[in-house]
Amino acid sequence: MQNRNKVNFPKVLIATAGALLANSIVFAIGTSAGASWDVGQPFLVGIAMVLGATAVPMLLGALVAGFVSGKWSKAQNWFAWGVLAFSVVGSPSGWAASGQAATGLALAAMHVVVGLAWFWAIKPSAIVAAKVA
Repeated sequence: MQNRNKVNFPKVLIATAGALLANSIVFAIGTSAGASWDVGQPFLVGIAMVLGATAVPMLLGALVAGFVSGKWSKAQNWFAWGVLAFSVVGSPSGWAASGQAATGLALAAMHVVVGLAWFWAIKPSAIVAAKVA
């Protein structure tokens, strides 16, 4: 019997590209709104960090989700909802770290973008499940 919950890697690549584009736009908007990108680290948040922090979790997470959901059929649904919740709950962390409105709002928006892109990419859909069956 074929597993209905299968990570669709082309869909993950499309979602990752969309998240990269959206987060690049959010970064540009934040910069033009006066974001300092200072979050209390020895370095400022830059576009390379934004792109890396968007692509790496999406792609590595999809590999892990694909492996685990091959062993445990309910894992893919848990991964979809869990990461979405984690990204939304973690979105205020940029505000807390920077203390600046423009930086905090931009970083929060980036967290939500990645969470939504991840959810769309990983959540098994009824249409895909019907085609597999």
